[in-house]
Amino acid sequence: MKKSTLHCLAAGLLFSGVNALAGDLATIMPGSRQNAMGGAFSSIADDTYAIFYNPAGLSSLGNTETSLTLARRMSPLETEGETAFTYVRPSPDVPAQVVGFGYYTARQGVKGRRDTVALEMGRRTTIKYFQKPILYGGGLKVVYLRSTEKNNVGIGLDVGLLLESNSGLKTALVLTDAVYGLGKSLATLTFGNSYRYGGAVFSLDLRARGVYSELFMGAEKDLFNSLLQLRVGKGFAFNGADNLALGFGVNTTPLIVDFAWSLPLKSFNQQTGFYGITAAYRFGAASFSEKLVGEAGRRAEELKTQINDLRIQKTSLETSVATYRVNKNILESDLTMMQTRLRGMEGQLKNMELEILDANDRKEKPKPVKKYVPPPPEKWPRLHKVEAGETLRSIASQYYGNPNLWERLYAANEKHILKGLPVEGAVLTVPAPPPENGKQ
Repeated sequence: MKKSTLHCLAAGLLFSGVNALAGDLATIMPGSRQNAMGGAFSSIADDTYAIFYNPAGLSSLGNTETSLTLARRMSPLETEGETAFTYVRPSPDVPAQVVGFGYYTARQGVKGRRDTVALEMGRRTTIKYFQKPILYGGGLKVVYLRSTEKNNVGIGLDVGLLLESNSGLKTALVLTDAVYGLGKSLATLTFGNSYRYGGAVFSLDLRARGVYSELFMGAEKDLFNSLLQLRVGKGFAFNGADNLALGFGVNTTPLIVDFAWSLPLKSFNQQTGFYGITAAYRFGAASFSEKLVGEAGRRAEELKTQINDLRIQKTSLETSVATYRVNKNILESDLTMMQTRLRGMEGQLKNMELEILDANDRKEKPKPVKKYVPPPPEKWPRLHKVEAGETLRSIASQYYGNPNLWERLYAANEKHILKGLPVEGAVLTVPAPPPENGKQ
């Protein structure tokens, strides 16, 4: 939606010099603020002059309000003077409904005169899938036109629709001056877009009447907490003279004063331009100082809420950081342990690789098998010199491992045995043991 608005504004800049609608009393519109913005007001429509630009905007007003405009509009033909009065009041019995009365007169000497009386009503409703309430409105209008040739009185109606999004974009579709009895058709279809960015609003209206159409554009910038508004726009081309519209407003609620003037585009000395002043009073509205204090209080509460939110976020972040640090320490410990295990496994892997290499080497170059060489057979008989305290049984245990074979020793050495004991110092002959009890 933002892109479409920018495209429309760009198109307006390209075609701002093309004025197809006849610049006469039937095309000009009232309001100092509105004229300072080049008349591109259908999608803004946030004051009492929505009566003339888009009655749907009346439902956005919450207080009883009245305004008066005095202006002069110069042209190459003859200077024109105009006056406008509006009165708006919310309906006490019907919520979201506002009614308004407007009177507008423009007189250009003997060239002509226009008087307009409008009784309009605006309401709002909520429809699913739309971001904000839909504003709509309409009403009756009586128009008196006098020219050098004839006088005409006509009666008709105005209807309007206004849509708004959360992005700051507003779109309007309005049918105005659908009046019967003037001898010519003044019915005008307006398609408007405006986009608010920060304290500035940019607006663009495309108006079509019959086969003719024209683009109107303007901008407004709030300064000093909306105490002052600066405005600029492409002014109404009155009697074929193009001009640059400028203006400013002073919002000392409940009193609001707007000023507007314009400069000729072709030559500074050209006989053209608009000069106007509008004074509006908003009944029951808070004064600017009260509004400023209330705005400051609201802003302070918002800041407190933001500070509390930031503190909560800080605590949450500190908790998250502490948790992260604990997890980091745990992960570092796990990493150290895994690195230690990895180094150990790398050592084991190297050992296994060495063992595999050794096994492969052994497999490729097996060691020669040693032949079994049986031990030499024991030589029998043997000689044994008797020591003091030895007996035949102890000697049999020594050589045969069995003391019961002492008789074998006795049989081979009777001459060295005295009273059943071997003679100390005698050399005994130890015969071979029997085969079944041989000592290995």
